[in-house]
Amino acid sequence: MKKRIFHRGYTIENKTGVTNEWISSIKGNPVSGTLTEVKKSVDWWLDMSTFIPPQKFSSQTTQSGSTSENYRGFIIRNDTGKSNEWYLVLRGQLLKGNATSIKQYLDKVIEKQTKAQ
Repeated sequence: MKKRIFHRGYTIENKTGVTNEWISSIKGNPVSGTLTEVKKSVDWWLDMSTFIPPQKFSSQTTQSGSTSENYRGFIIRNDTGKSNEWYLVLRGQLLKGNATSIKQYLDKVIEKQTKAQ
């Protein structure tokens, strides 16, 4: 289902129906991410005249060795810092492994969901 909201004069759209896959354009730059991250990018642009992509707000190290990455609206986490210990909870199911494998799985799930619509 297509959703559209307006935030401070900018149109932010969700065309895929995936909860955390929002897109917009700021100063001619296409941006995508969670709704909160896209709104933060708009806010930074309007308040500070500084373009910051939404990914900068999500892929930050929170604790020593603990990182998270936003991939297509999903937060993939790694608490240990080891390359093969990433995880994600998707529809109540725990996915574990390396980041590349989890991303490939997410791509398949999103592609399947997009074709079903």
